[in-house]
Amino acid sequence: MSENTSAERKSNSLKGLRIKTISFWMVGVTLIVAFLIGDGIINVMNRHQRLVDMTNEYILAQNDARDMMVGSDYLTEQVRLYAITKDTGHVDNYFTEVEETRRRDLALQGMEKHLEGKDDKALQMTEEALRLSNELMELEMHSMKLAALSAGEDVNSLPKRVQEYPLSEEEATYTSQEQSDAAAELVFGQEYRDMKQQIEEKLSNVTKSVITVCERDQAESEHAMKNALIRQSIYTVLVVVLIILSYIMIAVLILRPIKIYVNCIQNNNLLEITGAYEFKYLAATYNNVYEMSQEQQDMLRQKAERDALTGLLNRQAFEHLKEKLKEATKPVTFMLLDVDVFKAINDNYGHEMGDQALIKVANLLEENFRKDDYVIRIGGDEFAVIMEKAGSDEKETISSKIEKINEILQNPQDDFPKYSLSVGVAFSEQGYKDELFRQADEALYCTKKNGRCGYTFYEL
Repeated sequence: MSENTSAERKSNSLKGLRIKTISFWMVGVTLIVAFLIGDGIINVMNRHQRLVDMTNEYILAQNDARDMMVGSDYLTEQVRLYAITKDTGHVDNYFTEVEETRRRDLALQGMEKHLEGKDDKALQMTEEALRLSNELMELEMHSMKLAALSAGEDVNSLPKRVQEYPLSEEEATYTSQEQSDAAAELVFGQEYRDMKQQIEEKLSNVTKSVITVCERDQAESEHAMKNALIRQSIYTVLVVVLIILSYIMIAVLILRPIKIYVNCIQNNNLLEITGAYEFKYLAATYNNVYEMSQEQQDMLRQKAERDALTGLLNRQAFEHLKEKLKEATKPVTFMLLDVDVFKAINDNYGHEMGDQALIKVANLLEENFRKDDYVIRIGGDEFAVIMEKAGSDEKETISSKIEKINEILQNPQDDFPKYSLSVGVAFSEQGYKDELFRQADEALYCTKKNGRCGYTFYEL
């Protein structure tokens, strides 16, 4: 009593940094930095993606501007060629561009998308350019109809928009040459050139606005990317600092005391009280135990003994196990198992075969029950199984296991004798109870009384 009181006083008087406290703070700071790093990585990735998107948008804007001018010039080229040559292939090319390729329309849509919410004035110019473009197409439809009539083309063979374009009464009386000249004048005349120039000027301004917007967004994204990388560099430095601090803490408070303790143990000396609080407490406790008799230490280190034949837990281990499981709060299932006709096996086949029969039972029990279950040889041909966290709701599982084992024992191979197990099963809703052995034994007796090779569940 006095030794324990003295040891407690020594432990209570110890002072020092606690690993638990330091670890708590280190983990807390590490988690914060890890969160910042993770957030920084995501931010850098987002910024990088934004920069890529801005670059792609800039490229698309330039492509849109080029496609818009190319598409517009292509339509002008085809309508003018048709006005001169009367080759309907140019009409087909014209409407393929208008209805299928649609470079001009798609480019305008792309540019509107780039400008939406960023430059209202440029958007308005885009709408004006589109309006003028539609008016220009009216002139082109007009020209194509006059050119077709001058060439004697069947109007019904022309595209619907050309067919439906109305001609004035005066134009209807034109000769073929007059119609041809009028068609050329419509697409080569001053009005057409003026409208074309207005459209090009507006589109040029729109193009400049789109590119300016994209360049501005790209610059902002680049700046944000640089800031994100700077923050990430700061977080990286913090990680390095944390690693250095962790190493210092481990070296001073853990590794050094361990090295000292190893030397003390190798020299069979008391441990030096040093290091973190936990190590000091450990050293004080060790020293207290060290000062006790070696016999007491040996008793504390003893392990549960094993049965020499089967390798299972033996009766002594069973007694210790019962005491341990009495404190359990979960359900416990206890089984007693007897090898049927075991005496006959010994008498007819010899003790060596009897030993093999017991080993086989032990192996089958370990194979069929859970790794966490306790399989015990009580003595002779009597075995026991204790299942933790298993109650009466496991009856079906237990039945199937016992039936499987008996099926194997009843159908031996390699000239092994036929035998079986009789089993009695009892349940406890909370921990091991002393009456479980008696209950299982009574259930086992019922099994034997009813013909062996089976099981009985004890019922209250």
